[in-house]
Amino acid sequence: MNEIQNSSSSSFKSVDDKANKNNTNISLEMTTVAIDKNVEENDDFGQVVQYEENKELKSLSTAELKENKAIVLSILIPFSIIGALIRIGLNTLHSYPGSPVFSLIYPQFVGCVIMGFCLARKGFIMESYLPLYIGLTTGLCGSITTFSSWMLSIFKEFILPVSHRGGLYNILAALADIGITLGMSITGLKIGEHIADIIIRNRKTHSVLHIVEEPFKLNELIIPDFISIGIGVVSIVLVVTLSSTVQVNRSVLFAVVFAPIGALTRWYLSKYNAMKKSFPWGTFAANMSGSVIIGILFLLSNGIASSNISCEIIKGLIDGFCGCLTTISTFATEINITLPRKHAYRYAFISILMGQIAMILTIGIYHWIVGLTTTCPA
Repeated sequence: MNEIQNSSSSSFKSVDDKANKNNTNISLEMTTVAIDKNVEENDDFGQVVQYEENKELKSLSTAELKENKAIVLSILIPFSIIGALIRIGLNTLHSYPGSPVFSLIYPQFVGCVIMGFCLARKGFIMESYLPLYIGLTTGLCGSITTFSSWMLSIFKEFILPVSHRGGLYNILAALADIGITLGMSITGLKIGEHIADIIIRNRKTHSVLHIVEEPFKLNELIIPDFISIGIGVVSIVLVVTLSSTVQVNRSVLFAVVFAPIGALTRWYLSKYNAMKKSFPWGTFAANMSGSVIIGILFLLSNGIASSNISCEIIKGLIDGFCGCLTTISTFATEINITLPRKHAYRYAFISILMGQIAMILTIGIYHWIVGLTTTCPA
């Protein structure tokens, strides 16, 4: 990720020249270096942010924010747990006969609304407390939304038989799943921006936020850091204790145990988004690996796993680890905001195609040769 250079005091010949000097494509979950690009209220959300010329200001001031990985890890844990619980709750709430739309769309939409809010007031949140921005975007939004379950849902529409339809109707249903999810996710980002405009007034600033990593030093921690560490430790102890003692809804308890592992893995992979500006390899790797794993787990739950405990663990891995390892909120942000339009369409097409290939390799071949027998409850 490149650092934004200070603006020249001379006038630019055109808006395009100005944008080229100020615009840096960034991954929103890359936390090693981050830049605050403040969005003017009348600007199109996600477009190139342009700083207005100020004759009295010869250069932009730079504000340095320090990132402590130990604090980031601590704050990701509770946010990922909360995100997984919100997703599971919304899925359960909207899974009823005659539902007008598939239940997975609700957590996808809610996660993108929160993401849109955070993006619209990125500078405000980062200046207030940097780990909070990472916790909200990477931890909460990334865990509420899920790419792997979406790929599994599309594959079921394509391949798995439904009594009242078949053939061409399966293809139409799968395409509708793709279109509705993408459309509602991008709409969610925009609604989140609108909510931010209502709640928090946007502030003009001439500062560039430069994030630098710093080692863990106990004597340099501030009160919010201690709170983040405390909540992270308590969260882990609480979910592990509950999952080993409580005998009801154990699949949910297993999910919140595995959720931080998935979110932390995704956060680690996000550093590879800087490898190529036109293709976020980190997000792609997280979404594809999660899609492969969920395909294997789905296969295990349909013909191999039989005991209650094994089914509960598999369900916990699907909802917790795979759900938090993969994300739609970042995926939607990348195709709608971060990437140039041509690269965005290519990235979206490749991601969906490879996700379905992962489903075919893990579920489809076995289904066509041997057949699936449901042994675990849905």
